[in-house]
Amino acid sequence: MREYANLEGMNAPRSATATGTQPRRPWRLSASARKLTLTIHIITALGWIGVDFVLFVFAVTGMTSDDPTTLAMCYRAIDLFAVVLLLPLGLLSLASGLLLGWGSKYGILRYRWVFWKLVLNLVLTTLVVVLLRPAVSDAADAVAGPTATLNDRLDQAQSNLIFPPTVSITALTIATVLAVYKPWGRTKYGRRRLEEERRREQG
Repeated sequence: MREYANLEGMNAPRSATATGTQPRRPWRLSASARKLTLTIHIITALGWIGVDFVLFVFAVTGMTSDDPTTLAMCYRAIDLFAVVLLLPLGLLSLASGLLLGWGSKYGILRYRWVFWKLVLNLVLTTLVVVLLRPAVSDAADAVAGPTATLNDRLDQAQSNLIFPPTVSITALTIATVLAVYKPWGRTKYGRRRLEEERRREQG
């Protein structure tokens, strides 16, 4: 019995030490959850680009046409779909991107390409509210009046509606390139966290 007690006493501190020095693993998405989140992220990004292209076509058509009926049709169509689709697509893309970063090895602030993708997403979603929505409202108000002075009323609204889809398509293309090529490596924060993890593993 005494030998058994001695063996227990020798093993107890060793087990506690082993448990205490075990590195804490960060939370990660499961494989199925990650695939689902990535699918949602890709679909919303593609939908966002698609809506931007349709918006761009309507804006260019409205800017180049002199037919009042065509002008009214273009800007009423933009009023119906642009903000209604772009805002939820932008928010869903941002949320799924944050979840993918947080629940994977890339993190949110560890890699430059992830950080800049999220910045682009946040800026574009904000521009839908602060820039596109007022421009769409101005165009909708302009086409509601008499057709005789429609071109004069739409002058400013036409130029305001060309800018948002042009910027958005360019930024989303850059974000796609970043996601594919993953350039620039880790941020300072990411390098510091990597060193901390290596020290914990070695210690």
